[in-house]
Amino acid sequence: MAANQAADQLAMCQQTNALSTQAERNTRDIVDAIQSQSVMINDKFCDLEKRELQDKINTLTADNALLRSNMDNAAQTAFINEKFNTVATELAAIKASQPNTVPVQWPQLTAVNTTPYMGNFYGGWNGWGNNVSF
Repeated sequence: MAANQAADQLAMCQQTNALSTQAERNTRDIVDAIQSQSVMINDKFCDLEKRELQDKINTLTADNALLRSNMDNAAQTAFINEKFNTVATELAAIKASQPNTVPVQWPQLTAVNTTPYMGNFYGGWNGWGNNVSF
């Protein structure tokens, strides 16, 4: 009987030892799985943060380019306006120095004969009534 009890106790100790070893393995597997999942989640958050930072950099770069363009346009506009105002002032001075003009009543009339060769209306080219003008 004592031998049976000892054998039972030994078997019980061996089962306890096997269960303890299996529990340690399962715990280690769970800890390893949690660590690998934590690393994966951390990598995903890092990737997300990098994308957000790159988007922010792209937005700020575009804003910077737009502001530089607007600044260049403002400088160019100011330069052109300065030159235009100078030309407008000179033009006004030239216009003010011109003599007064009078509008013409019949502007379609010309003072130059536009048909200088009118011939043979009253006669021949060399005869009486020759109306040719040279």
